[in-house]
Amino acid sequence: MTYGIWLGIALGVLSCACYTAAAVTQRWLATVVTTPLTGRGALAELLGRPLWWVSAALNAGRAGFQVGALGFAPLTVIQPLNVLVLIFGLPWSARVSGRRVTPREWRGAALTVAALGVLLSVAVTGGSGHALGRADALLVVSGTLALLLVAAWTAGRLRSAAWRSHLLAAAAGVAFGNSSATAKTTITAAGTEGAAVALHPAAVGTAVIAIAGLLLAQAAYQGMELGAPLGITTLANPVAAAIVGVAFMGESYSGGWVGLGIAAACAVAGAYGITLLTVPDSARAREKSPAGDDGLECHGIRT
Repeated sequence: MTYGIWLGIALGVLSCACYTAAAVTQRWLATVVTTPLTGRGALAELLGRPLWWVSAALNAGRAGFQVGALGFAPLTVIQPLNVLVLIFGLPWSARVSGRRVTPREWRGAALTVAALGVLLSVAVTGGSGHALGRADALLVVSGTLALLLVAAWTAGRLRSAAWRSHLLAAAAGVAFGNSSATAKTTITAAGTEGAAVALHPAAVGTAVIAIAGLLLAQAAYQGMELGAPLGITTLANPVAAAIVGVAFMGESYSGGWVGLGIAAACAVAGAYGITLLTVPDSARAREKSPAGDDGLECHGIRT
């Protein structure tokens, strides 16, 4: 490999480190915020917390390193590095929570990482493609925001903390994946439109979708340990980006029918891994009665 690719890999690892730190910070923030983050007043509650701004800064650093990494190395090299986030985050978050990672969680993490690694290898698209046009960018942005609003509204009405977390995490992954597509379009359009790119639907949409993703991810960590929501977000992100790339940006899916079958098997394996990673917030679980509202049992704790 050339020097440039190694530099891209180094920047990609730094991006993963920033993302892991941001996720652990958000998970920590979720343990101290009592306001339901799917209800009214959640945004004001978050904005008043220094931890929120720390996580926002770390996510901004993550985005910057990711853009830099893709400038030196191809997506097929950088994208698989996302598996490091779960490997870094699980023990780090457990230590912050004052507990040990259970063998069940390690098995879930190993299965999820393996499924994600194989999925990323077959879910990549061909290099030939183009940026989103203004009409397509507007469609992607408006469709994504509508999907995120429906997911947030639905999650706020689920009684199960686990399913609420899963839905919010999946929505956050879609937001991050689609914002990558609109960010790529913004960078391309800036080269031809200059300052006028600020009015491009992709430029405006990138910021809005990315912020929505941060809020959804933050809400997903409330009441749950880090593993499951982080794993779901990491799985949904590249899949959403690949779908937008194929449907709107002229990219070709390189996996073929065999790749689709492998991707489906990976999705099943990843889903099982997520069930092993689904652990209620230890501190909050202890505060609840043995027969909680949700009726979801995990590790002998009912949430």
